[in-house]
Amino acid sequence: MPLLRHRRESLDVVRQRIIHETEAALLYGLLTPDHAVRIPTVEVGKSRFDPVYAADFWNRTLGIEESVTV
Repeated sequence: MPLLRHRRESLDVVRQRIIHETEAALLYGLLTPDHAVRIPTVEVGKSRFDPVYAADFWNRTLGIEESVTV
């Protein structure tokens, strides 16, 4: 879902589109929690994620090719 805008599209139109897409995603997550991805967390200052683990998690979650993030 690229965040590109057409030259004729005003920033207000882009803003409204982003809000609509966010609302739709949140509603989908609330209606189908079994399809939601659980984002792993750690307590700040107590631990941290290995950078390789973090990159792998977000690459898989967002559907990004590994070669794009390297």
